Parts: sequence; C-alpha cells; structure tokens
Amino acid sequence: MDGSDGYNINKSITIKVLMIFLVLACLVLSFYCIKMNNLFLKYKVKYDNECAQAMIIMKSNQSLSIRERMARDENKMLAESLNKQYNALKQENEKIKKEINELKQNRKKIEEQNNELLKDNLELQKSLKKAASVGLTPQSYKIYNSESLTNSNIKKEYIGKFLGTAYTPSVEECGNNKGITSSGHPIIPGVSVAIDKKHWPYGTIFYIKGLGYAIAMDTGSAIKGKNRFDFAVFDKNFAKALGNQYYDVYLVKMGNGKIDTSILG
Repeated sequence: MDGSDGYNINKSITIKVLMIFLVLACLVLSFYCIKMNNLFLKYKVKYDNECAQAMIIMKSNQSLSIRERMARDENKMLAESLNKQYNALKQENEKIKKEINELKQNRKKIEEQNNELLKDNLELQKSLKKAASVGLTPQSYKIYNSESLTNSNIKKEYIGKFLGTAYTPSVEECGNNKGITSSGHPIIPGVSVAIDKKHWPYGTIFYIKGLGYAIAMDTGSAIKGKNRFDFAVFDKNFAKALGNQYYDVYLVKMGNGKIDTSILG
C-alpha cells in the first residue's frame, strides 16, 4: 500500500466520521427543534388563552366602564332632582315660616285689640253702672252708617286725656228749650259733645273710652281748651253721676265745620 492509498483511506474515514457527526448533529437538532416546537406550541396555547382571557377582561372592563358612566349620569340626575326638590322644600318652608310669623303678628294684633276692647268694655260698664244707679237704660252710641265704627280696622289716634263733664238738653244747660246745639243741630244724647271750637271744628268724631263714639256738635262758655269736652246725656242725675273726670280720648275723624247727619244712625 503506497502513501496515496493511505491518504484515501484516511480521507474516507474522515468523511464517514463527519457524516456520522452531521447525522448525529441533525438528529440532535431535530430533537431540539421538536422540543422547541412543542414548547412553542405550549406557550402559544397559553398565550392564546391569556389573550382570550385578556379580551374577556377588557370587554368586561368596557361594560363596567359603561355601567359606571351610566350610574354616574343617573347619580348626577338624581342629585339635580334632589337639589331642586330641596330648594322647592326650602322655599316652601320659608313661605310657611313667613305665614306663621304673619299669623303670630295677626294673633298678637288681635290679642292687643281684644285687650283694648276689654278695657273699653270695662270703662263702658262703669258708665253703664252709673246710668243704672240713677235708673237709666243704656243710651245709643251707634253712628257712622257709611263705615261702622265698631269695626276694629277703624284707625283711632290717641290724643290724650281730656277733662269731661256731662250736660242735658235743658233750658238751663242748653240755652234754649228746643235742645238745639250751637251748630244748629238737635242734641243727640249719648253722641253729641261740646268742645272748644278753637281746637276742634264741628263734625269732628271722637272715641271717648268709657262713653263711646261722639261728634263735636256744640260748645259752651265753660268748655275751654283743647283737652276739654262736655258730653250730652238725657238725665241730670246721670250727668251728676258722671261728674268731672278724665277720659282717654281718640281722634277718629277731623271735622270740617259741618255736621254730616247722614253718618248718624
């Protein structure tokens, strides 16, 4: 065997070894490829499952987001509705409070009027007792047909305490036997009152606590000053029983110098 044959043999062996090595390498690579493919398929399935779950979660989140937005809008509408109702109730409450305050004020006003009427009644009862003590029945105080003076809404201005006396339509006290006042009108007992013309014109209407409503229709030499009057009654004994005393006097209507008989009842 020469050197050429030995070289060929070595070459052949080397080629065979390389082929075997390549086959083994291919087998190993194939094995790893199969392993990697299986691993890839495994992770691909896992990835696909996770993606599917992520899509489900995303859709669920979208649905929850829509529901949350709807709930937020509903809460906003409910809050606006409740706010409107609250404001309406607040206004109604303020209105009721105002009405209650008005009722309280009206009640207080009525109580004051009732107290004033009670005081007036007490004063009138005193005068009626004096009339009864001399055998007289109560005299009429009803006047002012166009607007009843018994109405509590009639405005009366307190003008002070007046010294009051009483007189009758007699010749001695009236100056004539016809019972005519200096204004030219007949005396009306229980209504006519003599005043000082310098301060009160004829036709002036007073309210005298304890005597009632009176009209300035007469005057007299003894009646001087702003806070002075002489009240006309029927009976001399009643006039004496009234005597001289101070009365609380209220101005109802200032006269114009004339007696308006249409207001007498």
